[in-house]
Amino acid sequence: MRYLLQSMLLIWLVCSPLPGFAVQNAGLDGHAAKQLLTAEEQQYLEKKQQLTMCVDPDWMPYEKIAQGQHIGMSADFLRLFASKLAIKIEVVPSRTWLESLKLGEQRQCDIFSLVMATPERREFLDFTEAYLSFPLVIAVAFQQDYINELEDVLDKKLGVQKGYAYAELLRLQYPAIKLVEVENLAEGLDRVSRHQLYGMLGSLPDISYAFQTQYIGELKIAGKLAQQASLGIGTRNDEPLLVDIFNKAIAQLSAQERHDIINDWIAIEYVSAVDYTLLLKVASILGLIFAFFLYHYWQLRKCNDRLRLLSVTDKLTHLHNRLKLDQQLDETLHVAQRYQHVFSILLIDIDHFKLINDEYGHLIGDHALQALAQLLKSNIRAVDTLGRWGGEEFLIICPEQTVEGGRQLAEKLRAIIEQHTFEYFSHLSCSFGVAAYTQDKNADDLLKRADDALYRAKNQGRNQVCIHIL
Repeated sequence: MRYLLQSMLLIWLVCSPLPGFAVQNAGLDGHAAKQLLTAEEQQYLEKKQQLTMCVDPDWMPYEKIAQGQHIGMSADFLRLFASKLAIKIEVVPSRTWLESLKLGEQRQCDIFSLVMATPERREFLDFTEAYLSFPLVIAVAFQQDYINELEDVLDKKLGVQKGYAYAELLRLQYPAIKLVEVENLAEGLDRVSRHQLYGMLGSLPDISYAFQTQYIGELKIAGKLAQQASLGIGTRNDEPLLVDIFNKAIAQLSAQERHDIINDWIAIEYVSAVDYTLLLKVASILGLIFAFFLYHYWQLRKCNDRLRLLSVTDKLTHLHNRLKLDQQLDETLHVAQRYQHVFSILLIDIDHFKLINDEYGHLIGDHALQALAQLLKSNIRAVDTLGRWGGEEFLIICPEQTVEGGRQLAEKLRAIIEQHTFEYFSHLSCSFGVAAYTQDKNADDLLKRADDALYRAKNQGRNQVCIHIL
């Protein structure tokens, strides 16, 4: 028996770009809009009378222009938003997503119905909170192995649709990634089926939707990535009231409204059936199992070793994680207590990290954490232990290092970071709290003293080193 997961998606209509058409809504609720918006925002919408909107003309089940109508999940959400804001929204027709982006740059669209934020798009758009979010997946040939994470296939040719945001974002996060741009999802999947590409990247709904009528037994979804397609509304940034207006409309969405719309387009059905073909294939290779037993055992050992490593590794920075740092700190403390050795710790916090996320986006924030991790790793001793303590904080454990030695190392690192030119933004600084092991003190006390010193460094202006001396 096996369980076959099928994504049952609705309505596949032929795209036919026609003159602009309005988003229909079941009665504009002017009273609700007045309660939702400020007087300035109401006056802005009254002066506009209607908003123009760019969409992706062929991106089901998210959206599509079909027979002169905007359909899909985003179309249903936009009808709700139009009703809540008491404003008419007219779709600006286009033949491709790239054409829609060009129309937005030319200020022919007030809003985009469904779009991801990227540094390039921030030049002409503001972005609301996401109202749809789905994981990115990789579609590969049926015989390929399961993909644990994107790092496993960075050396493979992976298809991505032209103009789609996650291509730009993935290139920022993985400079070595081999992305091949294709005109549309159908072309990419076709090239995978003909072994011209190793895999095709896309969000779970659109690849599942494409699988409903094609590639059965040829292609499969082989891996769900950590990256998400987080999609919200893009608004022209020369009219800044728009982003606040639509953020308020999104905040008014009830869980039931969101659930109903998504379920209308993506329903999950589990079908239980006996796969006799698979059973015959299994029976035909039973005689080979013993010969491969030792090989599989070795593979399992490798997998277990990798899992153990992953359990103590921070996935973003590839440094030790909080669990490993706790273990290492306890071991270092035990040695210091038994043999009367000294050691110090450095607690490091990025200054104004929230501003980086707010100004450049979370992907650039992640890049900052990765770049700082490598910078720290390259400038400490081999015997020191470096890890990500949490959020934008890092911890360094320095064996045989007095508090003065810890202070000197912290000052060296502070200056290196201050003078370093980072990609995507020019400047970054960190504050440091240093504390040394004192006899009869435990790990919690040591960490608290380092944290107190870090707190003083922050309060005294940041980008400095403070030590804690008993």
